[in-house]
This record gives sequence, C-alpha cells and structure tokens, in this order.
Amino acid sequence: MSEKLFQTAPVVTEAELRALQQFNSTITAYPDHKTLHVLFEEQVTKTPEQVALLCGDQLLTYRELNDKANQLARKIIELGLKPGDNIGLLINRNFEMIIGMYAILKAGGAYVPVDPHYPIERQEYILHNSEVNLLISDAVYPINTLMPDLKTLIVGGLDLNGYSTNNLNLVVDSKQLAYTIYTSGSTGKPKGVMIEHHAVVNLVSWVNHRFNVGSDDRLLFITSMCFDLSVYDIFGILSSGGSLVIAEQKQVNDFNELLYMLQHYQITFWDSVPTTLDFLIRELESTQKEYLQHHLRLVFLSGDWIPLALPDRIKGFFPAANVVSLGGATEGTIWSNYFPIEKIEDSWISIPYGKPIANNFFYILDEELQPVPIGEIGELFIGGVGVARGYANQAEKTKAAFLVDPFNQNHGGMMYRTGDHGRMLSGMNMEFIGRKDDQVKIHGFRVELGEIEHLLSQSRHLKGAVVLARLNKIGQKDLICYIDPVGKFDKKAVIEDLKLRLPDYMIPTIWIEVKKFPLNINGKIDRRALLEMEIPEEHAKSYRKAFTAHEQIMADIWQEVFRMERIGLDDDFFELGGHSLIALHIISQFECKTGIKLPLERLFKYSSISSLLASITDKDELKKSQSLIPIKTTGAKMPLYIIHGDGLYVMNFKDLAKYVDVEQPLYGLQPADLNGTDQHIETLSDIAGHYVNEIIEHNPNGPYAIAGYSFGGYVAVEMARQFAALGKEVKMLGIFDTDAENVFYAKSWRVNLPRKIKRQFPKMLWVLNSFLKDPLSTLNYQSNLFLRRTNNLMYKFGFRKDPKQEGVFNHIHMINQKQHEAFKAYCIEPINNFVYLFKAEQRVYFVDDIKSLSWKKYAKKGVIVYDVPGDHATMLHDPNVEEFGRKLQEALNNC
Repeated sequence: MSEKLFQTAPVVTEAELRALQQFNSTITAYPDHKTLHVLFEEQVTKTPEQVALLCGDQLLTYRELNDKANQLARKIIELGLKPGDNIGLLINRNFEMIIGMYAILKAGGAYVPVDPHYPIERQEYILHNSEVNLLISDAVYPINTLMPDLKTLIVGGLDLNGYSTNNLNLVVDSKQLAYTIYTSGSTGKPKGVMIEHHAVVNLVSWVNHRFNVGSDDRLLFITSMCFDLSVYDIFGILSSGGSLVIAEQKQVNDFNELLYMLQHYQITFWDSVPTTLDFLIRELESTQKEYLQHHLRLVFLSGDWIPLALPDRIKGFFPAANVVSLGGATEGTIWSNYFPIEKIEDSWISIPYGKPIANNFFYILDEELQPVPIGEIGELFIGGVGVARGYANQAEKTKAAFLVDPFNQNHGGMMYRTGDHGRMLSGMNMEFIGRKDDQVKIHGFRVELGEIEHLLSQSRHLKGAVVLARLNKIGQKDLICYIDPVGKFDKKAVIEDLKLRLPDYMIPTIWIEVKKFPLNINGKIDRRALLEMEIPEEHAKSYRKAFTAHEQIMADIWQEVFRMERIGLDDDFFELGGHSLIALHIISQFECKTGIKLPLERLFKYSSISSLLASITDKDELKKSQSLIPIKTTGAKMPLYIIHGDGLYVMNFKDLAKYVDVEQPLYGLQPADLNGTDQHIETLSDIAGHYVNEIIEHNPNGPYAIAGYSFGGYVAVEMARQFAALGKEVKMLGIFDTDAENVFYAKSWRVNLPRKIKRQFPKMLWVLNSFLKDPLSTLNYQSNLFLRRTNNLMYKFGFRKDPKQEGVFNHIHMINQKQHEAFKAYCIEPINNFVYLFKAEQRVYFVDDIKSLSWKKYAKKGVIVYDVPGDHATMLHDPNVEEFGRKLQEALNNC
C-alpha cells in the first residue's frame, strides 16, 4: 500500500496510517492460475468415491459428478460453444444444476443463472443482455417461445452415454469469466456482475483454509443459484472434498423439512442470510425447545443485519456452532470481510463488520477518496483480487462504480464503490453503518429502490410513486410505496403489473396514498419526511376482533410474529410486512396449536385471517386423536387409513393425496409417542390395537380400507385380524411394498441361519443380474449396506463410538427400536382377505418371491398385484406417485 498517497490526507495521523496499513496487510499466496473446475478435478483425483451431492435418497460421488459434467461439456462444445461464451442456465434445484455449471466451465464458457420463477421479461433481459449463445434448462419454459432463435439444450433425460467421461483439459485462463450474476439496477434494469475464475478461487481457498473445511463437512444448500452465496456453497464445498446436500424448493419452504435434514444428514455447515436462520431458530423456540444438533460446527451469516441476540440463540440448539459474520458485495466476489462472533459485547449496537479476507482490501474514504480518521464515518470501498470485471454491457455504470485503486496497483488494481457507510472501530474492526443511497437489502437480496420507482413511473394508474425501505417491529425491512394515484387507487392492478417485471421480493408490501408529496428546500421530494410519517396499523381497514377459537389462535400468532398488539381479522398479511419466512412460521404454529396443516400457498392466496380461516372446509378437523393424522379430509368415498413405515411420520403419503379422486379421503396413522403421549407398546398387537381404536372412534361403523407401507404392512395385517375379531368389515387391505418374508428373517440367527444359507446362491445371482442392468444403483446399495453393517458391528463390540442422536431424533430412534422389538416377536397368521399389493418396479435388494413378496401364503382369498414405478423410497414421490395414486384409486373403487 502506498504510504505517500495516504499522507495526502493530513487528518490521518501517522499512527492511524500504520494501523490502516496493517489492517489491509492481507497478501497471501493462492493458486491464482487455476480455475474452479480444475480445483474440482483435483479433488476428484483425491476422493473419487466420496459423496459429492445428496438430494433426497439420491447421491452422486465426485467421480460420477465429474463424469457427467465432462459428457455434458462435450455436448455443449458440439453445439458450437466457443471459449469465453456466456451460457444461460435456466434450471431448478437438482443435480442437473450442478452438472450444468461444471460442464459450462469445463467447456470454456461462463454460466449465467436465470431463476425459472423470475418474471419472463426479466429472464429475457438477462439472457439478451449477456448475449448468451446457448440456454441449458431442465424443461421447456415460456422463454423458449418468447426467444425462439435462442438455442436450448434440455438436459432432463438427455442421453450422453456416447460421450467420453475423461476430463477435457482445455486451457482456460483464470482471468476468464466464470459467471455473471444479476442484481437489482437503479434504472429499471438489473445489472450483470461479471466475476472471473481467479477471484472465486481466492475466496474458496481462503474459506476452506481459514475454517478447515474438508471431507467431513456437509453443507445444506438452500440458496438460489441467482444469489451469489450459492457460488461458495457449490464450488467451495466441492473443492474441499465435502458433500453438498441439496434442499429441493419444497423443502426450503418447510421448516420441519429443514430441521429434519439438519439432523438426518448431520449437516456441519450452514450458509444463509440472517433472516432465514433467525426464523428457523424462532420456530425451534416455539415448537421444539428440546431440539439439539451437535454436528453443525460452522454458521456463515451475510447479506443483511444480524440480530445481536441471534448468535447465542443459535448455540442454544446447535451448541458446537461457530457463528461467523461476513460482508461485502456481489461486485467483490461474495464476501470481502469477516468477523467470527465469539462473544456479544454489551457496548455493541451491531455485529462488527470485521476485517478483510485474504488478498482483499477495505478502504473507508471521504468524498475526495481520501482515508478518514479512525472512528470517523466514510464510504466503504473494496479493493483486491475479488473486485469484479464490471457490469455486463453497461459501460457507464461500470465506470461509475469501479475505480482505479490509488492505494494498491497490484492484486487487481481496481476498487469498488459499495455505497455503504462505515467506520473503523478502535480495535481495528470495521463497523457497518448503512447504505449511502437508495439501495437496500431485502431478505439478503440487493434491491435498488430506483428500479421499482422507474417501473411505477410507467404505470397508467399512478401520477407519482416513491419507494422506501423501513424497519418494521420485528427488525426486518419492509418496502413501502407512497403513491399519488390516478382516481381511485387500484392496488391489485399495480401489483400485477409489477409482478410481470419484478421478482416477488421487490414488490412493496405497504402502500400509502399521499395527497401531496412533501418537498425539501431544493424542491425535491423529501424522503426523510415520508419515512417519519406514521403508518397506521390498521392501514385503512376497520378493526374486526377475533371471535371464534380458531380466529383467536390465528390472531395471537400474527400478533406474535409481527410484534403488534392488535391485529384484526381483515388485516392483510402482505400489508403488515409478511413474506415467505413469516408465512412458514404462521403455518407451522397454527398446525402445532390446532393440528390443521394448511398449504403454504393458501396464505398467499387468502391473505387475511378471515379469508384464510374461511378457506378451511367444514371437514377439516382438529387433531383430537393421538395418532390419526388427516392427510386429505374432503370427499364422500370410503376413507383410506395408511399406517406409517420406519420413518414413523405419515407425511410421506401427502403426495398421494394429489393423485387420488377428489372425493377420496386419506388419513395417516403414526405412533402416539411422537405427540408426547406415553404409549404402552410391548407387542405388534398393541400397536395395531391402538390404531384400530382410533379408527373406530373416528369412523364407528365402517366398512374400512387400510394400508401399510413397509413396516406398516405388518401392522395393517394385524389390524385386519383385529377388525375381523370385532365383527368389522375390511373391504381393502393394502400392502405398500412390504416383504412378508422379512418376518421370518427378523427372528434369531439360530432360527433363520439354515434358511439364510439356502438363499445365498439365488441372492448372488440376483445381485449379479442387477449389477448388469443397473451397476450404479446396485453398487450404491450394496456398499451402503456393507458400511452400515460394518459400523453396527464396530459399535456393538466397542471398536467405534456409537454416534448418539439428540433431542427429537433420539426420541424417534427410541420409538423405532421399541416397535422393531415388537416386530421380531410377531408371527403372521393367514387372514381371510385379499391382499392388494402395491409393489415397486425397481428393486435394489433381493427378495425371495419377486412376484407377490411372499403374501400368497397369508392371503386366503389371493393377492392382487399392482406394479408401481420407482423403488421402495421413490414410489411415494413425484413423478412415480402419480401412477401409484391412479392404481390405488382403481383398487379402492373395485374392492
């Protein structure tokens, strides 16, 4: 850093100068000649069989991911890609997204992510502005019709077996673009931030070295690929040997799913904006106070203010977590500064911004671009190797935001004007003060208020509009639009127009009519005066008090999450500042208090308490029972009662509800222990008897249709026997892929050893045939089975410490153990019924009787077999569940 240039600012003392020089002394060697895909390829060589990607029950090893990316890269080149070309990526959260990113980079291109849920006009602008030469997607989207000349490669179901899996080894300069990510723009158009390979390589290398990220780490991927946090999540963890656990969008939108994934996959690394984790912790504080997860060791929070109390609240449920605050800008390659949060000091009014990361610099400058004294407020500038190349096809904006770095001509030689205000604290950590201009952060996304105002200025419904951001009562920012309407304000029409051009997070939540905008001394609109205006809590609605029990429960929940003393039945969720995270919390709390599970999308459709509760039909019930869970309560047909599998919860069956008749009710049965009821269970007969009693209480007269999945199949058979003993008619006994022979193999080894020896030869033949048909699935299953059995032996004989599950998951584990002990003692007796067997077409393990799963010896009237696409796990989920639902309904109609 040039001492001479610093001395041109006389207000900075010599001591401060030396301190600032030391503060930016961050130069560290890193592999600046390498690219992101080379880092990954090197890791593939080290750990080829390590799991790289997990999504549901599917996984890809490093070798498999690399092979698939290499094949797709060759296909891309075959389609005419030239080095340096931009390739659009319009794709959902799945393996193909990650494969596509690496394939584009390996082929010498740069990826441009486009969210399939963005308004189509925004999609078109991004693809056009980046001059993409090819679009990779997982399906046909409306943009294909709007841009018919754009060459599109649909990777869903694409057969690439004819392409080599070897690395391409193309020479790609590390100064070449890796990606362009679009952020909000002040003139009504988003800005494409262009980032080169070496900048991300520096960031990734620093994070992985500084925080010891390695092959034992598993990161839960919940961020949009259009948000730059995703760049580290993907390329960072996959250059370390760790595993990336992909949360599908429906899981991202469900707190319970995220909490389950944190436990199930033993997640060690969390990376998100603060609001996401804040709401997750609030959910635990409200519903699962005993929840503990000891694997999470690293929590990265960035993109917005971190509530001061949040780090300690995180450690209450994740005691091993080290919480790290990070900052920077998309233009500075994800993060440029960091601060490990060890202890919250009483004197803090915010979490310190911290220090720059390796090979990055931070300057706090005045309007003359000179350093300000320590403790003084100035504008933050980012320098170093992380600074972006600029904005795609926006030369003027690039020139205004990216300046020659006067303090360091090496290591990039440019600095980025962040538009943030900050100051240096006495301990040489920066403090973030706030934005200088109209740019704000909404749930981690950068929003230019001018972009929204620009679009509103074109509205035929408005004479004028000003958009501002203001903290609400729960410490989050709301977008407030002050409007001067043409005639009577048609808010619905204005919002619908905005939704055609803007993503949801940029739509104002509060709209206030202003007869005359206040002006300052210069004749401009006085934005400060607008912010100081009081916002009426009822917001132009008359207050209507809760009356029924459900109304009061819902009103209490809303008042708690919005931190308001009075919310009426007609108050609008969005006008109160509601967003998806708050919606998740409301839905979860209401289910916890009433047993009624509302789809998340219903709150977005019915946005007041009165309309939301009115959407619940008369047949929706409170969860009065200990075990009976309504899945689909509407319809006049004979209800189907489905018994859980090993997972215990019945929500596995929720997808079935989409594909049965509209008049077909579905209910699930799960252990009462899950609700905190101490259920007395010693035998499988006890389990069945409890479920029979609950069904009869719900439906006293019958007739009955029951079905069991996996372990639940044995319970269903025992229930059919007990119903018969009570003189009750079971019209359908359904078995969802349960192997009757497993009852025998559950007995002691002395009993089943001769039989197991006898089955080894046909089992070996089956495994060989299965390997020839589907080597990947067979190897995955057999290797996982071997590892699981080996680990169990190691735990049993004390060679390895058994990892203990904590909290609710230990509770589930104990229930499972209790139920399996009952199962071992159970003997199936033949029953005077048909068995309706729904059998998975794909089989990854050997069974003695592939045709009827050995049920012929127990069903006196016979076995009716329905083959269902998918395997034991996937048969219950899209896309396989659609055919499953159709065949299930056919059986119910004909029984």
